[in-house]
Amino acid sequence: MNTKSSKTRTLILATAIPKCEKEPLLKCIQIEEGILHSKIEGNRLVIQYDLDQTSLHELLLKIKPLLETSGIKLNDNFINKLKIKFICFIETNQRDNINNPSGWHLRLQNIYLGLVDHALENREIKATSWTKSLNKD
Repeated sequence: MNTKSSKTRTLILATAIPKCEKEPLLKCIQIEEGILHSKIEGNRLVIQYDLDQTSLHELLLKIKPLLETSGIKLNDNFINKLKIKFICFIETNQRDNINNPSGWHLRLQNIYLGLVDHALENREIKATSWTKSLNKD
């Protein structure tokens, strides 16, 4: 699996951008930490960012004021908010996987083994207390 492609994400915002605001907006966005590349294609603002350095949530917190000062309003309807929350959830899991080289399968395996060990310990405790009660008689 190519780790570089899994760490690079692309945000595409489709909105009307005034011509006079394009260059200053791109310069302001490009200096933000974690942004690899930004460009404007027609009415779309395309931003590539590194998931190791920033996330969609952090990116939107950084660029939303820049967009608003340029006169660009983001559509905050329910569906868009839901999409953003879902992408943020996915990115959180991806960042956890990037930071944990062993991956989720080993985490789940350890959780399962821990539960099995816990169940076995409880069974042994019950068995020993039962045999002790038998030995008292």
